[in-house]
Amino acid sequence: MEVDAVAPNGTEAQSRRKSGRVIQKPSIYSQEIYDTSTAPNGSTKRKRTSTTRTGDQTDEEDEDAEDDETEESEDDESEEEPDEEELKAKQRAQRSKPKTARPAAKRAKTTDGASKTLAIRSATSKGGAGKGPKTQKARARPSQAHQQGLFAEVFGKGQSADDAAAIWFESVKLDSVTAVRDLINVVLQAIGCDARIEDQDIVDVDSVPSKLGDLLVEYEQQKSSDYPLVSKHKQYVGFQHVLEEFFIAVIKALHDSEYFYDHPEVYDNIHVWIATMAGANYKSFRHTATLVSLSMSTALCEAAKELQDTLPTFKTQIDAEKKKKSVNKARVKTVEDNLKKTEQKLETIDSQLKDAFDTVFVHRYRDVEERIRALCVGALGKWIALYRKMFLEGQYLRYLGWLLNDTAAITRLENVKQLKALFKNKNNVAALRGFTDRFRPRLVEIGARDADVHVRVEAIELLDRLREAELLEPDDIETVGRLIFDNEPSVRKAVGRFFVSNVEDLYLSTVEDLDKAAYDEALPEFDSELDFSAPNQSWIKLKCLGYVLNQFDKDDESLDGSATQPLLPNISDSRHALATQAIFPFMSELQHWETLAGFLLYDHSTIPTDGDDQDVGFLVQQAYKLSPGEDIILLDILHSSVKLYLQSLLDSSANRRTNASKDQLRQKQESAAQNLTILLPQLLSKFGSTPQAASSILRIEQLLDVGLINDLQSGEFTYATILEDISKQFTSHSDKTVLAAASAAFRTARSFEQSKEAAESKVQEIWSDSITTLSRLIGNKQVSQRGTMALPVLSEVVNIVSRITELTGIYDCTPVIEARMESATGKKQKTKAGSQQQQTLLDLFFQLLKRGEPDEDTTDAFAEPEDQLCLALLEFFSRYFRWKVVGLKNSIEANDASQLSTQALTSLVMKRATFVEELSPIIKTRSPLDPVRLSAIITLLELFALFTTARHFRPDRDQLDEDVQRNISSLIIEIPSDLVQEILLTHEKLEKNFARKTRRKIETSSSLSHKPGKKSKSATAVTAVHEQETQEDIEKPPEDSDSDSDNERNGAGKGDPDSDAETSSNDDEPVHDSKTAKKQAVLLAEQNLCDVTSKIIFAIVGGAVKGEQASRIKSRVLLNRSKLGKNYAALVAYLDEKKQKKDPKRPAAAKKAKQGDLAATAAKDQGGKKLSEALVLEDDDIEDDDADDDDEAEKTTRREIEEDDGEDHDVEGGGDHDDDDDDDGEGQDDEIMGD
Repeated sequence: MEVDAVAPNGTEAQSRRKSGRVIQKPSIYSQEIYDTSTAPNGSTKRKRTSTTRTGDQTDEEDEDAEDDETEESEDDESEEEPDEEELKAKQRAQRSKPKTARPAAKRAKTTDGASKTLAIRSATSKGGAGKGPKTQKARARPSQAHQQGLFAEVFGKGQSADDAAAIWFESVKLDSVTAVRDLINVVLQAIGCDARIEDQDIVDVDSVPSKLGDLLVEYEQQKSSDYPLVSKHKQYVGFQHVLEEFFIAVIKALHDSEYFYDHPEVYDNIHVWIATMAGANYKSFRHTATLVSLSMSTALCEAAKELQDTLPTFKTQIDAEKKKKSVNKARVKTVEDNLKKTEQKLETIDSQLKDAFDTVFVHRYRDVEERIRALCVGALGKWIALYRKMFLEGQYLRYLGWLLNDTAAITRLENVKQLKALFKNKNNVAALRGFTDRFRPRLVEIGARDADVHVRVEAIELLDRLREAELLEPDDIETVGRLIFDNEPSVRKAVGRFFVSNVEDLYLSTVEDLDKAAYDEALPEFDSELDFSAPNQSWIKLKCLGYVLNQFDKDDESLDGSATQPLLPNISDSRHALATQAIFPFMSELQHWETLAGFLLYDHSTIPTDGDDQDVGFLVQQAYKLSPGEDIILLDILHSSVKLYLQSLLDSSANRRTNASKDQLRQKQESAAQNLTILLPQLLSKFGSTPQAASSILRIEQLLDVGLINDLQSGEFTYATILEDISKQFTSHSDKTVLAAASAAFRTARSFEQSKEAAESKVQEIWSDSITTLSRLIGNKQVSQRGTMALPVLSEVVNIVSRITELTGIYDCTPVIEARMESATGKKQKTKAGSQQQQTLLDLFFQLLKRGEPDEDTTDAFAEPEDQLCLALLEFFSRYFRWKVVGLKNSIEANDASQLSTQALTSLVMKRATFVEELSPIIKTRSPLDPVRLSAIITLLELFALFTTARHFRPDRDQLDEDVQRNISSLIIEIPSDLVQEILLTHEKLEKNFARKTRRKIETSSSLSHKPGKKSKSATAVTAVHEQETQEDIEKPPEDSDSDSDNERNGAGKGDPDSDAETSSNDDEPVHDSKTAKKQAVLLAEQNLCDVTSKIIFAIVGGAVKGEQASRIKSRVLLNRSKLGKNYAALVAYLDEKKQKKDPKRPAAAKKAKQGDLAATAAKDQGGKKLSEALVLEDDDIEDDDADDDDEAEKTTRREIEEDDGEDHDVEGGGDHDDDDDDDGEGQDDEIMGD
């Protein structure tokens, strides 16, 4: 029976809507509801009385429906008495039947009206309660409250999307044309278009394109560059979400009420308008209309999924009914009708989805606007997940594959996220196998080399799911596994689980052929309670870990021809340590680091190489036997594992509040400390002879907290043994990494009260032995002339000086350095004045520093250790003067007159002048890019910048004497102009070297000197030195990493600009095709450039250069600020005069130079040496703002460094365009990217 539900339901809904907004007293309102909902016979059944006309009509309709159901039920019973199963099935069918009909009726009763009963009913409904979170998102926007009509209902009144859709649906039943018009006007308002359409525009569907053209003309006159979806204005926060939810609710309302199927012209009309607007030339129209269309398609997919889920139930009911002995034909017919009706609905939805896909998605997934493309790929992923029957097919999946080549990172990121969600569902894997076979190489490429880090992280997680589904090839697994050494921490973290899974697979493949019982007997499972030195099954996993990492290292060396070396070996973690940080959370064996230590201490040489292949015990031993090189890697992993374990205990301790949990953590920390005191001596005893292994063990020692050792007496004895082992490592090794690790271990020991005295005693002993040995080696020999020592003696001197240099980093050693040295013969040394006195270590090192000046007679065999000696001495003097400035600061703060006397400060100035005097020939006589020259220039700049900090030292109490203040001010002097010229020469060469290796085009000093107002005498001098160099030198192809060092090693031409590697490169020299070597060469070139530039900036900011000289250096350093990479641009941003804030409080007179009495005294003592005037520099507040860089050039350079010479597949197709000019019709838009 048909029910006319338009007018009555609409009237009732309007009255109810109105009654819900009436403000009345709760008691009267509740009493009225109770009275009107109680039948005259006293029954509490909720039925409306004659007080409400529309309520009576509705009750009559409900009663008629109930009568129909009763009559149908009686007819069924008259044919045959149902059994218990039939009754249950009938109850389920009756419960499901009103559920499909009631939602539409409820929506029909939520508009305006005068009824007072619907408000209570709506508030207590389950549907409303279940959508609480969505209601919170659709909060009211006061800025939209002034709007009228449906737009205000959606955005301005704080209603949920379902409520706003219900209001619109009521208008559909009253006047569908007006309702569709209002809905399209909402879209126009969401676009930001002030024009509106009328009813006649809805009636005449054929006029939609012409009407849209009129709308576009009016919109163009608005000249609006912004629209709500992309606006950053506060009033549009969450606008996109509300718009999506509203249109999803609209389609859901049409579906639930079956209006979508009974009156298809309503949706068809909406779709025509939306699809037409999605093809407009304006980005705002395309973006908003595409969002609406995709939202409606998503809602249709949800409806299709709901219908699809009911089909199996209907078919099961039919099959169950037909299997009975006596078939209830009426029931079968009813279920079959429901099945047929559901299938017809699905056909309707399929048709509409296909139409929307062909008219909107196919054109907009390749739109020039990246946001639109991202919306499309995100929607397609949702459709595939919701409606697998239709969209989980190759004809739709291929779009996801094509968009993997999108130019925009946001689109690729959304694409990979959707694929990751699809592969999460195991039921999709079989259908996605063909897609994976086709696009797997691109997915691996994205994970390995995509330009965007976030895309790479998501791609790696996707590849991990492909690995679980066994859809990756072995080469792909190896490629992804190597990313454990990637330079991006987020990438390493993402690949950690993948890598550990590979190690686990290798372990399983190793033991899969072994009998389980025999294997467990030969090698027990890991147990934390057992002795960690006893073999267990975790040893094989650790062996697999070492094997995989060792194979990666070997492959890298075989491909590149050289081993990978860190740029900062003394302060940076090795790549194995960084890899451990990524895999530590996923590999439990590393969290029990004591087992790894026991595995390393096991004597693997006792394992026989030959044996019975049927013996499980022999096979197990072969499975965990370490190969050469694997122990070094596992020691590095052990250091990182101990560090991460102890850090996890500290983090847990900070989060625990109960005393019991804190006590447990304390016990774990004490247990770790006790185990370390036992293991460290054993590890040093076994691996101490290998520098790389010794450095790893010494770094582990730095993690030991002596305060956690319970037994203080035995703990001190044990730690004394460890200090003795550290001392042996320090005195027996010459490797810089070992020396740095040992000195750091001594500093750690001094930080604990329990071990401070023992550590200082051991360091003093090393100091004494080193000085005595050095004095014995040198004796009365002439030490200031290069090439006068035998090669073995020279090598030993280099080792001792390197150790002494590392000792200077433990604590203030200036008293030892300035103390008188006993000579080997016991005779006193003669000074220049002819007086007899004992020589200090500082005087000896000043003489040794003269050996840094190269000569033509020194052979290559002697030149290398001589240069090593000079580099060690430069580092020694750098640390020495730092300690002197620290002592000066402490003396000023304490206002110690004895340490601030004229004599003490004069002695400091004389030592500095002597050092500069000895350093100058080293700089001037070496080629511009010589490593020793670079180190000397950096040391020189550091020295002058270091003393400029003296102006900031203030006493804690009282005031300094005026003479003392004047003497301290005299410490701040300028860098000599001749050395400034050498510094600029080296800086320019470093620029050209880096530019050539990275194929950059830069400006030279000649271009700077030709600019108006820039030329000066000193600038002309620099230009004259390099006038024969052209832009062709800069544009030379990159050279291998060894080309520079080979030509720079022994340059003897004094300041010869053509003697460096840049101009003396020979085309006949062998070129190494090592990608790693080229990458290292580029990184080293950039590091050297940034190191020298940073020291120049320190000198300028500190005041070590001033006036015209400072301006010229600034101009030269800033000349290529935007052409040498982001690191360089960030450095020179400190010198940008536009970003400096000058202090207005400092008087101009403060800039005047003053000559102190101290400088005059020092000049006299130095035999007339000229000391620069003291400079009091104005303190400028400098903002650290990054300079504007050429991002495109930077990206191109990075790709050339990191990738092979092949084409870059990460970026294909066009770029972004303006929204007004990007589409000239569909021809330009429809060009498929990556198809």
